[in-house]
Amino acid sequence: VKNKYSDEMRNCIYKTVENLVQMETSSDRPGMFLGKIQSGKTRAFIGVMGLALDNGYEMVIVLTKGTKALAQQTLKRLEAEFWSFVEDDQIQIYDIMNIPSNLTRYELNQKIIIVAKKEVRNLTKLHELLSDIYPQLVEKKTLIIDDEADFASVGFTRTKTEGIQIRKIALRVDELR
Repeated sequence: VKNKYSDEMRNCIYKTVENLVQMETSSDRPGMFLGKIQSGKTRAFIGVMGLALDNGYEMVIVLTKGTKALAQQTLKRLEAEFWSFVEDDQIQIYDIMNIPSNLTRYELNQKIIIVAKKEVRNLTKLHELLSDIYPQLVEKKTLIIDDEADFASVGFTRTKTEGIQIRKIALRVDELR
């Protein structure tokens, strides 16, 4: 860890997880990393994920921009970062669209990382996973990371027939929280 992170980033990661553990961040009061393009935000959230999983969190849901390429890139990066834990059968990492519907109790009791694109099909599948297929996952202490928060901010659309309506993706992310 020391070689991968500057002192400043390590301090940010520790402070973020401390805020999570002390419940200073929640669905009503989310935390946020702000930074320029290529500033290390993704690396920082991976550090937060690892430390959160070491401190009581059991599941992480990573929301990515709605492109297949970015979702695959995020999945591969997480698999590379956490490969030793996957190899030791401590963590399961899934793309929401490829998660098996027959996970064993043993697998469900492991720590789980799920990557989902912020698009209607992926978010609907995530909702089905948590409500119908594996409702026991809702009981896991869960960290939701929105890798591209600009797409998850509350968005509204005005229609002639229904007036102002919340956009589908923003609604699905809100339901997830």
